[in-house]
Amino acid sequence: MKMTKIFFVMLISFVFIFCAVEYCPAHVDEGKEGGEQVYRLDKVIVRDHPLKDESMVVTPDVTVINVEKFQKAGSVQNIRDLLSEALGINVLRSSVTPSPTESIYIRGFDQSRFQVFIDGRPMRLMGRSGYIKTDWTTMPLDNIETIEIIRGSHSLLYPCSMGGTINIITKKGSKTDEIKPRGTATTEFGSYGSQSYSASIEGGLLNLIGYSFAGAHREGDGYLRNNDYNTGSFNARMTLFLPNGGTLTGGWDYIDNKTGYPVINDPSRADYDSSYPDVLEHEVDNFVHGPEGLVYPGGDSYWQKRTNEYSMLLDQPLGPGELRAQVYQHESNRDRYWLASDGTQKDNLDIEEKNRGVFLDYLDFELIKSHAFSIGGEYRTQGMPENKDFYEIMSGYFQDVWSVTSPLTLIWGVRYYEFQSDAYKAGFPGWAIFNSLSESEQKAFEYRRKENEWCPKARLDYEVDPNLTLYAAVSREMRMP
Repeated sequence: MKMTKIFFVMLISFVFIFCAVEYCPAHVDEGKEGGEQVYRLDKVIVRDHPLKDESMVVTPDVTVINVEKFQKAGSVQNIRDLLSEALGINVLRSSVTPSPTESIYIRGFDQSRFQVFIDGRPMRLMGRSGYIKTDWTTMPLDNIETIEIIRGSHSLLYPCSMGGTINIITKKGSKTDEIKPRGTATTEFGSYGSQSYSASIEGGLLNLIGYSFAGAHREGDGYLRNNDYNTGSFNARMTLFLPNGGTLTGGWDYIDNKTGYPVINDPSRADYDSSYPDVLEHEVDNFVHGPEGLVYPGGDSYWQKRTNEYSMLLDQPLGPGELRAQVYQHESNRDRYWLASDGTQKDNLDIEEKNRGVFLDYLDFELIKSHAFSIGGEYRTQGMPENKDFYEIMSGYFQDVWSVTSPLTLIWGVRYYEFQSDAYKAGFPGWAIFNSLSESEQKAFEYRRKENEWCPKARLDYEVDPNLTLYAAVSREMRMP
């Protein structure tokens, strides 16, 4: 398609231009005082980030959680437990049972308004359905290194982040010549038959290859009737350490989850089970109960989802900046069963989704003193195996971090979006009539919808002292389906 060709021409030109820049090896910057070392995180959000060995760092731009160093009262089983400690994030803790319903909010925004990424690749916008909520309970901590949280829409580095961004950075193995790996294994048991088992191993070979593998299993009966769950996951990362400080990482993430829908448990019904809490018809909130609405006992009522995600990530210091490129693919299959109020068994089977994408960024290059520029672009498709580009999304951005004076910093730039999708013209007769039409008659209603938008953003920070920063920001953002 025309948009695809334009994007890849842009990518090729982009790589050509910056490969012409004088190549230099990676290095660790020395601080101005005391020779303090400053390290970069896997995905740069704030230049020269001060995380190091601290469990959590909060700056005006971003909150970063170091998973290994993080400690809190009570059990930490999944990402949701960590996010509950971050400023500006609200976590609903209704159940440990896996659920695709809303449970994380950033400053009051639900998941339709903020974005979730793993190593920079999108996790929430998947398939033809578009808005798929993240099930945080099925994301184990064993293979996660850090979590970065941006509050608000001022960041240009991540697309479609109206309310904010959560970027989950995974472990990629170690650059070491020690053959002995580092491993962990945990087991936990709780109420309502809950139990979990997880193990991970991380290491490297010959200072050339790093690896990280993690597996987990969780199951339980659930608090409500029929809300049992059984989840298995496996995560793998293999990293090749390139000359001059670069890395090439291949990843595979697999999840198989089966969770029962909570069913009506009304004392006035003959099928009432007193061993579970009462769930009355008029008290059920259809928005959070699931897409099937009210679900009744007596038949199969559960959802099962199997997900495979593959990615290849290149991270390479290049000239005065850092080049990052990634290709990824998401495949999932979901089945749903539920029993209606009249006793009819309903199902929606083999809901297949496919998401593919590529992004390329050149970050933090200083061509002008006191200015750190970043530019990049992304292209992705969302759909089904038979229609992989139902949605087609392209975006590109430019950002400048201008250190105006020692306490004053201006971050400004713009992101451009182009969005296409299959759609139907006004006067669509409804699916019953449409499906009875001939192929040529159906084609008359179909068209390719296209939208584009420029989204400028600016943020001004003034550091009063190391513990107090004042800022003002204005931004425009586009919401994707």
